Amino acid sequence: MKILITGPHGMLGTDIINLLRKEAASSTHNKDLKVIEAPHEELDITLEDEVSNFISRHTPDIIINCAAYTNVDKCETEREKAFKVNALGPKYIAAAAKECGARIIHISTDFVFDGNSERPYVEEDQTKPLSEYARTKLEGEKNIQDYCNSFLIVRTSWLFGHHGANFVKKMLELAGHKKELSIVTDETGSPTYTTDLAEALWILIEKGCEGIFHVSNEGYCSRYEWAKYIFETQGYNIKVNPIKSSQYKRPAKVPLNSTLNCQKLTTSTGMRMRPWQEALSAYLNKQ
Repeated sequence: MKILITGPHGMLGTDIINLLRKEAASSTHNKDLKVIEAPHEELDITLEDEVSNFISRHTPDIIINCAAYTNVDKCETEREKAFKVNALGPKYIAAAAKECGARIIHISTDFVFDGNSERPYVEEDQTKPLSEYARTKLEGEKNIQDYCNSFLIVRTSWLFGHHGANFVKKMLELAGHKKELSIVTDETGSPTYTTDLAEALWILIEKGCEGIFHVSNEGYCSRYEWAKYIFETQGYNIKVNPIKSSQYKRPAKVPLNSTLNCQKLTTSTGMRMRPWQEALSAYLNKQ
């Protein structure tokens, strides 16, 4: 099996590659698994001909698209770039995947919802993006569905991992020189460890799952609760002031409740994601 990965050097892409290489080395069943990395320097997913030629040359069985423009606030001003990477890129990849008979796995976001639900979102809930980032990611989802017959779209949330910038890393950096911070209390979601997400993706792939799935670590919290938990578990004595998101001015509007219901993952694969607190502990202990 040949698996091609776009965005292989990002936070999630790196964990996926590490997992696949470990799987190939340790499993007799997957000893012929070949990983093809497609970093931006070798493949610009916003160029249709380049995507078509690259994918037809490598003839992968599976394409995992981790490439995305994820700076939510910058997407508001860099709209053309956001649209090209998050919407057109998936369209070109999906069309090329269909042409060579490959299955596409696409990573999407909890931000496709407006955050007004009083319960965690299920896959069938109506989408209503609030920001340019969310709108372009939703357009990417639609393009995947329109241009490829065999697809798996995985929506996830609040990612943290060892190979990129994230909320946990930012909080720990601030803890080094701040005695007091103000964090919003009314944004709620599920922190998700990219190592755990990579494992869930592999299980979904092995089970042959298709369609849209929600995958995040179990449980939920506010940004304020998350920050306090990080500081307490690491022994930092920092005063954390609760504020409303309306007091924290940012260019992009984000959903207040973007918690995802992941029951479909468990029903389809038997896998249940561990609580975000356990995942955070593993991250902090470099596991």
